Amino acid sequence: MKKTLLSMVALLVAGHAAMAQNGLTEIPDPDGSQFMCTVLSPNGKYIGGVCYGVNAGFIFDVREQKMVKFDAPDPDTDVQLKAIADNGVAVGWNGPAAIFDFASEKCTTYGEAEQYLFTGISPNGKLIVGARYDGTDDEGTPCLFNEGVPTDLPQPSNKFLGAESAGASALSVSNDSIISGYWVDAMATRPALLWAPNRDGETFSAYPFSRGYFASSYESTMPYSIFSCDQTIMSANGKYVVLNVEKLLDDGGSEFGVARYNTENDLVEYFMASQLEGMEDSELYGFAVSDDGTIVGCCGSLYSGRTGFIWKKGETLQTLAEAFPKVAKFAEYDAGGMNSPCGISADGRYIAGFAFVDSETADEDSEETGGMTTWLFDTLYETNDVAAAPASEGAGKVVARFSADGKRLNADSKVRGFNMLLMKNGKTMKTFNK
Repeated sequence: MKKTLLSMVALLVAGHAAMAQNGLTEIPDPDGSQFMCTVLSPNGKYIGGVCYGVNAGFIFDVREQKMVKFDAPDPDTDVQLKAIADNGVAVGWNGPAAIFDFASEKCTTYGEAEQYLFTGISPNGKLIVGARYDGTDDEGTPCLFNEGVPTDLPQPSNKFLGAESAGASALSVSNDSIISGYWVDAMATRPALLWAPNRDGETFSAYPFSRGYFASSYESTMPYSIFSCDQTIMSANGKYVVLNVEKLLDDGGSEFGVARYNTENDLVEYFMASQLEGMEDSELYGFAVSDDGTIVGCCGSLYSGRTGFIWKKGETLQTLAEAFPKVAKFAEYDAGGMNSPCGISADGRYIAGFAFVDSETADEDSEETGGMTTWLFDTLYETNDVAAAPASEGAGKVVARFSADGKRLNADSKVRGFNMLLMKNGKTMKTFNK
């Protein structure tokens, strides 16, 4: 695969400063690739996704400010990055199932197109999950992959499910081999499913936990008759799964919501669109969940009018603009109609997503209207104006330092001129060194 490496020098020459504004950073895009984030590594170091402007995937190292692009072999090939590990290895497909390696800058494909799907990788990069397709199961056979070799995961019997299954797929996996995914019922919805390793450490047992909460047919009296779980993505520690819910109403309509499932106590919490004042008719989609149960996603529609949200455990769901009012960009992204938070780090500190932004150079006679941009938000930054640091810089340990042009510096090395400091307690300070 042809790869394009954008150096830090090129990024700075293009005039895109890497320094966060109130904690928000837009990934530099001097080539106009229009980066659309789809995944964030659990440690918050790597952002992966696709390019809207060209047919390619990408991985960006946030700390080193290094970009690697993975081009498709031809214009008709679909490229997707579905999950990324802490070591910068991502999985998805580039035609066939594929592994994208940031360190080697190589994309390795497995099998033929549509033979396998790679959809999840463990935080340590050792386990890959997905599905294989051989014509015997309409919706595929869930698999755990070891160096590209699939091992089938068991599927519950139709008798146990209470409905006929058309197949299943695994979507995400933790370091200790807890796997989340879904099965496909007679209504073509995707009820959630878990796999847990047995005592032998080699075999697995399937647990369709959704059976106790959601119906498998229209005749059921369960409260939520449709349970579409394409996005059954699990937190890095395997404790929480983010779910998307559609509730059938008595008048024949439906209501959308997002749910948080706790694998440790088998409980589900819901937040429905009807709870949002002025947005009762919106659709809610959760895309990622942190180790403490914080969910990020969008409300509005998958195809237009997206507004980014955050839903912390024990709190009400809020738009990002409401939760972080000092970050003006979030309101601008929402106005663009495609604000999509797609990833959150395991510790909940970093949130990544993409949005549509208007072109700064466009005028009434120009065909240029703007494009997609990928953003990263550090929730520990002060959202108020940056305060001047005391001369001693003694307000906690300095964990990161940036120069005026946005270049990341050694945390312990002062440089002449303006210095922006990120402290261990999450606060930001500015100093000026002669």
